[in-house]
This record gives sequence, structure tokens and C-alpha cells, in this order.
Amino acid sequence: MTMLSCQKQLFSLPDNVHYLNCAYMSPLLRRVEQAGIEGLRRKRLPAGIAPEDFFR
Repeated sequence: MTMLSCQKQLFSLPDNVHYLNCAYMSPLLRRVEQAGIEGLRRKRLPAGIAPEDFFR
């Protein structure tokens, strides 16, 4: 079995934090955080959302 390498750089955790309790709530990946922010920005102007945007 291959050990999982450190992937802390994929998350926005401070250097002094080691998050272990993912059974309760896990931190978001940076790219998931960015997708959420982009989704909120798009919803600011709902008139700019076209029907085809729902099926990307």
C-alpha cells in the first residue's frame, strides 16, 4: 500500500494547523473555495445567467 503524500498545499490552512477531524467537517480545497466564490459572484446578477448555464 502506498502512503498518501502531504497535500496541505491544496487547502487554505495556516502553517501551524494540522486538521485531523474530517469525519465532522473537512476544510475546503482551494479550487472548491474558488468555485464557490465564483458561483456567488454570478448570482449577484441573476439576469446574466442563461438557461445553458445550468447544464455546464
